[in-house]
Amino acid sequence: MTDQLSASVNQPTNEAAVHGAVHAARIEQQPVKLEAVYRLEEQDSNIPTQIVLKCEDAFLVADTRGDLPGTRREIGLFWHGTRYLRSCNLFIEGRAPVLLSYQVSTRGDACLIEATNAPFTTMQGQHIEQGAIHVRRELTLHPDEMEQQVTLTNYSMRPISIVVALKVGSNFYDLFEVRGARRKDRGIQEPPELSPNRMILRYHGLDHVLRETRLTFNLSASEVYADRLFWQIELVPHQPVALQVNIQMYETDVQPSVAPIIPLHPETAARDRAQPHVQTDDPIFNQLLARCMSDVQMLATHTPQGLYPYAGIPWFACPFGRDALITCLEYLPLFPELTRGTLAFLAAHQGTTVDLFTNEEPGKILHECRTGEMANCREIPFIPYYGTVDATPLFLILCAHYIRWTNDLTFLRLHWDNVLAAAHWMTDYGDRDGDGFIEYQRSDERGLGNQGWKDAGDAISYSSGALAIAPIALCEVQGYAFAAYEALSYLSARLDKVEQAQAWLALAEQVRENFVHDFWWEQEQTFYLALDGKKNPCDVVSSNAGQCLWTGIVPPEKATLVVQRLMRADMYSGWGIRTLAMGTPRYNPLSYHNGSVWPHDTALIGAGFARYGHKEQAAQLLRDLYDASRYFEAMRLPELYCGFSRQDGYGPTRYPVACSPQAWAAGAPMLLLHSLLGWEPDVEHNTLLLHQPMLPDWLSSVEVQGIRIGECTVHMRFIRIGTKTEVVLDPGNEVNVRLI
Repeated sequence: MTDQLSASVNQPTNEAAVHGAVHAARIEQQPVKLEAVYRLEEQDSNIPTQIVLKCEDAFLVADTRGDLPGTRREIGLFWHGTRYLRSCNLFIEGRAPVLLSYQVSTRGDACLIEATNAPFTTMQGQHIEQGAIHVRRELTLHPDEMEQQVTLTNYSMRPISIVVALKVGSNFYDLFEVRGARRKDRGIQEPPELSPNRMILRYHGLDHVLRETRLTFNLSASEVYADRLFWQIELVPHQPVALQVNIQMYETDVQPSVAPIIPLHPETAARDRAQPHVQTDDPIFNQLLARCMSDVQMLATHTPQGLYPYAGIPWFACPFGRDALITCLEYLPLFPELTRGTLAFLAAHQGTTVDLFTNEEPGKILHECRTGEMANCREIPFIPYYGTVDATPLFLILCAHYIRWTNDLTFLRLHWDNVLAAAHWMTDYGDRDGDGFIEYQRSDERGLGNQGWKDAGDAISYSSGALAIAPIALCEVQGYAFAAYEALSYLSARLDKVEQAQAWLALAEQVRENFVHDFWWEQEQTFYLALDGKKNPCDVVSSNAGQCLWTGIVPPEKATLVVQRLMRADMYSGWGIRTLAMGTPRYNPLSYHNGSVWPHDTALIGAGFARYGHKEQAAQLLRDLYDASRYFEAMRLPELYCGFSRQDGYGPTRYPVACSPQAWAAGAPMLLLHSLLGWEPDVEHNTLLLHQPMLPDWLSSVEVQGIRIGECTVHMRFIRIGTKTEVVLDPGNEVNVRLI
């Protein structure tokens, strides 16, 4: 059977093949083999629109018909870092159904696809027009299985005999193989175990783990082959027939990576329904905010320590340190449970020893944690991997933010040793040469060469275009370190450790002084991207300098200069801030980190703008992301998009392999909106401070319900009157609100 693509659902060649095979069989008076008649040719699905579902560690990437065609490498059903199903494609009379519509549930774990038949002629010579049969395809994902139900309804006036087929297969590729990694050896894949009601695909990995994809069917197949099944079905008018397929993923000898899912108690469900939310007078913008919340809830995964936001689908559906920490900062006022679970998970996996292969060091916070055959066999270092220079200070920053909002001192005391271990990593391991700056250098060639958020191999360079020589001190990481030391001062004070609080604050001020002295680039009125091992500057204008504003390390007189520099045309694309300035030798708007636009990066920069009082510019960045979202499916902001300048009447250019959904991209509008409203919790005095709240000129009102300060809630409304924004408080507020 051929697997080549057919150009159209209406190609006559397949119909001619059906009649030819049937005619030959009649002459020879032998049964017609369905496999010989129906070619099951896949259609080209090389289009950006796709269906993405996730439930705990399982996720599905399918085309909009619900099929898993071989034209795109990320397509498949995945679990624990392995692709358990490579194809599961539906055919009616040898052709893919004609798509009518599809919808993904708000929870992101199920979808409904409506389709109909392409025109065909049955084996009995009956011609059936398109639209005679309704095809309802429902996919529901569970933590370790997927249910698929195909309901066929004949809306013509006479019975129709049809052949329905599923083309099924799996190669059990590790996700890194799906991404393109080549392996010297692989395990053993057994021939499928077949019966009319069951198909089992088995793979014995090099890690001595047996992996199985078990498919069961409610209707007995008429014919079964190694990669396809056929059902001969009689459709009586207006009487639906349902084909139910259960796909279970199974593996042996592996410790479960997530806690068992426990059904919600009614009180818990009621609490979840009552989560804080934000509503504006712009109904389209409200759809973006709803997408922000539904995506983070979809990516939030149960672990033994609590909820943890996986970074993104398909390439980063696992715990990442940096990504999760920034995601939690974006959502903290609305979803504090996510922050608690994330901090607890990272504390439980904090580094305790020195391991060059994984870049582990005592106190260090992990970069990513993978499962799957290649991880089990140590073919990759992500088991977990600690090659990130910024997750550790971000851990401390997020911890302080969490305490400021929740006053959860019990949690702080429980994890105080983790806090101190992270602090000591910064001073003992992070500062490799004792100059007061945090640097990174790869400890094993199989690890990442660049270990900041721009971790592509070509991301850090000089103005000549040459790549920077490690060890490398990134500018934004020094800002993170400054904010982390301030966080340590606050956390120490909350536990009445006065001397420690003063010492950490003094260290923060020292870092600020050294940073401004060594990183300020007078010629460009911004900060150098980085310093290399010899303290030579990476003299290119980049978005990293903008993230320094968010941390507070920048003196006010220089903050305005940085804002102005980033909003110049070579950095500001009209869709957000470019990662690298136009005109730089390595600038490429189609690259990963050298000229593209990342929503989370733009949001952090915008939060920095707002922190220093430049809220008009922050509001413009929010508008840019809002406008960009309207050009993406379901208003879902992707991981990144290309950095071409905005052109009237057209949207941003897609980056071809961007993750979507991506957790920190989803939260970007939330962070910018919170920054414009100026929220600062003072939980010790049961007060929410509002720093010069401002609504952009395209919003007239924003209503915030259920925000918690400690154990109390606040309900308030922001109303723009002319150029001023006023705050109206609900009489039942339990929190003091003060404008400053």
